[in-house]
Amino acid sequence: MIKANRSTVKTPPNLHKGRPSDGKTELQLVTEHMAGPDAATAYDFTRYKEATVKDALEQLFHGKCAYCESFYAGVHPVDVEHYRPKGEVDGVAGHRGYWWLAMNWENLLPSCIDCNRRRNQKAPKPSKDGRPTLLETGDFDRSKSILMGKQSIFPLAGSHRAAGPGDDVNAEDRLLLDPTRDDPDDHLVFHVDRDHLISIVYPKSLDIGGVAPLPDPIADHESLVSKAAASHVSAKGMVSVQVYGLNRLGLVQARTRVMRDLEFLLALSINLLEAAIELEVRNDRRRAERPTASPDLASRLASDIAIDERIATKLRRYANETREKIRELTEPRAPYSRLARAWVERYLAP
Repeated sequence: MIKANRSTVKTPPNLHKGRPSDGKTELQLVTEHMAGPDAATAYDFTRYKEATVKDALEQLFHGKCAYCESFYAGVHPVDVEHYRPKGEVDGVAGHRGYWWLAMNWENLLPSCIDCNRRRNQKAPKPSKDGRPTLLETGDFDRSKSILMGKQSIFPLAGSHRAAGPGDDVNAEDRLLLDPTRDDPDDHLVFHVDRDHLISIVYPKSLDIGGVAPLPDPIADHESLVSKAAASHVSAKGMVSVQVYGLNRLGLVQARTRVMRDLEFLLALSINLLEAAIELEVRNDRRRAERPTASPDLASRLASDIAIDERIATKLRRYANETREKIRELTEPRAPYSRLARAWVERYLAP
């Protein structure tokens, strides 16, 4: 998850566009619905589903899920996700959802199906050293299937919860990360270890230099908050990891492949540079021989030097292109770019 600046993309105008018949906006229509005799029935929101909204969200998040950074376009349609759920709030009896925010640009995020839809997923269980392992079969060495996916979940740490348009939503003590409101780096961290290649995201420790333990895979939010307090880690990070399923098996496998690609690219760039240096050293020896060499030998040495110079130049160019590929994997438009940045910060930072 990476921070996104919502102000870089204009609010899609159709979200607040009036209907042709009477000019009423969707907010006006749902407000009337909620005050009328059919308030108990679900309102059919449409504005957030329109193509201009999806296009704006794709631009803001580079075609990636706002939560897990997976590309969704090539696999399945994007879910336009309501950060504060529009129709109901899971586990909060009588709450009709944040219906007045259903067409609010600041409440909309693009999500992949697995981060948004609630279903059973495999999550790693802590081992003795606190670090899970991916077996050759691709499965976790220790795992548990639990319900993951946000859907209509919106847990709070405090008792204040907005129930209508007159209530202050900013007074809520949110437990889920929103990358347009929060800086995920304040709450989440990747543990990068080339001797233990598996990409797990952890809630960030509140202690300077502290290492957060891998949380037990549980779906109960209150228990997660208690465990976060006991471990002195970010509660928002702890809950977000579990609700969004940021350590679900398929996602960990995909991020781990990126980490292995980074390792390969780094090794390749080093080998290319070493080969170029070997050729350049050999050419230095040849140049030293030329002044005392016979004319025929001097000519051959000159030819060999020219050939090896061309090869060394190509090798250095390929090494630079390989390093550039590593840099590209850290850019916001790349999938799992925060993991890639964590790897670069660990192994390539000056």
